[in-house]
Amino acid sequence: MHHMFLTELVRGMGIIVGHYFMEPATINYPFEKGPLSSRFRGEHALRRYPSGEERCIACKLCEAICPAQAITIEAESRPDGSRRTT
Repeated sequence: MHHMFLTELVRGMGIIVGHYFMEPATINYPFEKGPLSSRFRGEHALRRYPSGEERCIACKLCEAICPAQAITIEAESRPDGSRRTT
């Protein structure tokens, strides 16, 4: 019984020492940034023209690509034939 405890203790200490020298799995976020995907395009934002009009043409691509399905777009036709969000 005493021999089994000692071998398990030595094995556990070996694991601890091995993990001590490994690279950390976490990063210090505000000060260190993680790797970015080559497909990353930046933050999501609804841009506007200098006149204040939204640049969205209601193509609904952002609604289709959103993995959380958190974006919904309602559109209507304008008198000139273009579509804009409502």
